Parts: sequence; C-alpha cells; structure tokens
Amino acid sequence: MEKLGVDIKQLMEIAGMRSAEIALKMFGEGTHITLLAGPGGNGGDALVCAKWLKLWGCTPVVLLSHEASSLKQVTADQLSVWNALGGEVISQPPEHTSGIVDGLLGYSLSGDPRGRTAELIDWANGSGKHILALDIPSGMDATTGEARRPCIRAKKTAVFGVLKSGLLAEGAQSYTGELHLIDIGFPRKFPQKNERTA
Repeated sequence: MEKLGVDIKQLMEIAGMRSAEIALKMFGEGTHITLLAGPGGNGGDALVCAKWLKLWGCTPVVLLSHEASSLKQVTADQLSVWNALGGEVISQPPEHTSGIVDGLLGYSLSGDPRGRTAELIDWANGSGKHILALDIPSGMDATTGEARRPCIRAKKTAVFGVLKSGLLAEGAQSYTGELHLIDIGFPRKFPQKNERTA
C-alpha cells in the first residue's frame, strides 16, 4: 500500500469478491449464508463477501462481533455499503443456515479470543455447518499456527495474497481445512525506481 499507493479498499474488494466465489461453490446458489464479521480488516472482507453473495442471489446475513461504533473505519465503510444495499445485520446466530463465513479475527491476533468473539467461534464450530475462514481461521496464530481457545475449525480457508507460515504448521490443517490461495494483486516483485519512472 505504501510503495505502490494501493488503497486498502481495493485489496478488500478483491479479497471479498474472490472469497464470495469460493463460498458460492461451497454452499450453493440461492442459499442462506451467515457471515461473522469482526471489527478489523477481516470483518471488512466478510462484509464485501456478503455484498457479492447478495448480488449473486444468495441470502446472506451478517453477524457483528462488536458494536458498529467500535469498527475500524474501513470496516465501518463496508458496513455502510452493506446497509445501503439493504443487507441484513442480525444480533443473534440464526436457527438455520446453509454455511458460515468466518471473518472475525485476522493475523493480528493477540491472546485467546474473548467475549462475544469467542461465543461466535463456539457457535460456528458447534453448528454442524461447513465454515469458510477468511485469510486464517479466527483463533489461529498466523506465524506459529498455534490454535488458541477457541479456534475456528474450517472446511476451507481463503488465503489472501501470500500463505502465512502458521497455515502450514504441523496440526494446522485440522483447523484450516483445504487452503485456497487468492491473488488479490500483490506484485511478485516490486519494480525498481527507474522502471516506475520510465
């Protein structure tokens, strides 16, 4: 973002749309999908994913782990788009859903998930439904692969840009499920200064 001047919303849009493609194949067209959204970047990715699923004919609902007033600005912006589209935000887990998208916590995890976030992880794991994790299962350390308590047990994980080392750690696969590496526009190498100005 700093070197190339790419806006985080550009990356989030691609990540969310490509995640929605995976979710559509995973859960089926026209299905009811519950998206769990945290206050940070992963929550924003989940909201973008929800938007595309709605545009493609599914019935997605968003469940926030935090009050809207405590979301990071970029995530709050995505919530505004979701609201403008008439997207539904629910306060409690639904009784029936076809699948779950996990956008609660990302690679900046510190300590065990707590409070409502932990409750939503436990609900998702106990739902009996397949879970698509965004970038990394909520509750997993992206560097070491350590699964904190609780930690999402995903059927598939949509990984954004680059594989985090923790995803390949011993025992991680029981939480990540099948890995899908998504190209969100990271350059394979940065152009040299003279190449950029030529």
